[in-house]
Amino acid sequence: MIVHMRVESPSLAGNLLEDPSERDLFVYLPPGYDETKRRYPTAYFLHANGQTAAQLVNPPTDEIRWKPPIQDVLDPVFGRMGARPMIVVIPDGASRWGCGQWVDSPVTGNFEQYVLRDVVPMVDAAYRTIPSAGSRGVFGFSSGGFGAWNLASRNPDVFGALAMLSGDSFRDVTHKFILYKYRDSIGPKAPNGPIRGNAWSELVYDYSATYSPNPDNPPFYVDLPVSFPSGELRQDVWDRWLSFDPVVNVHDRLDNLRKLAGILLDVGTQDDYSLQWGHRILSHRLREAGIVHKATENPGNHGGRANERYQLALKWLSRILRRR
Repeated sequence: MIVHMRVESPSLAGNLLEDPSERDLFVYLPPGYDETKRRYPTAYFLHANGQTAAQLVNPPTDEIRWKPPIQDVLDPVFGRMGARPMIVVIPDGASRWGCGQWVDSPVTGNFEQYVLRDVVPMVDAAYRTIPSAGSRGVFGFSSGGFGAWNLASRNPDVFGALAMLSGDSFRDVTHKFILYKYRDSIGPKAPNGPIRGNAWSELVYDYSATYSPNPDNPPFYVDLPVSFPSGELRQDVWDRWLSFDPVVNVHDRLDNLRKLAGILLDVGTQDDYSLQWGHRILSHRLREAGIVHKATENPGNHGGRANERYQLALKWLSRILRRR
């Protein structure tokens, strides 16, 4: 059963995109929840860029690639796949330009604080969770996978385990080319905000709003990492993007990562953005630091096996999270 709620978030109020601070919140209750009084571990499921929580729960049916309702993905995990029951929470992280990337920004809103301060306490108050970090995990795919890394590696007192599925990482390879694809798409014109239907422009402005926001630079309130018209990389701005890169910030978060009960990294070997290299480097750096983790690869691309990987992550979390 999936329950639909609404959450009013002070953490998102006042964002410069004027996106709403009231958001959808979906809570999956495992089979048998209403027949017992016991408490359950909780897995927070973060959606990807280009989605809303509502679209993850009930995907559009008129797209090229058909996707089942998320309940049809979750039910088998706790049925025939044999995972121990958990509550699964799906918050909304969308912004006008794509996704808040699950980080704090004055432009898109403070999405990290929104999850920590607004969503988690609301869920713990409304449902029979086990309200401790050791019984609370976070996972997601693509931007949601990056969000899982960001939330857990910065807040081990809230999340005790993370599963990063094809998460944004190694941005010198996986993201830098996007900047120049955008410039190619607009030709000699000066950058002038996101263009509806131009995916490159939407990605660049969304990432800039989350990784290099500048409230003093209207009307778009961002610093772009590439100079106009020269095309030279603005290293000071790019370094701000890199500060969010897991392969970079892993070094500063080792103490936090050691507090986690589990870390899962999973990626497709045919990823369209070559994210497998970020996962491999991140795994290498964790291994060098002596941090136990699980790193797996699958033969998929970026998204083609997402539902299968969600199931894998949930089954893994069901073993890792404490039940008392």
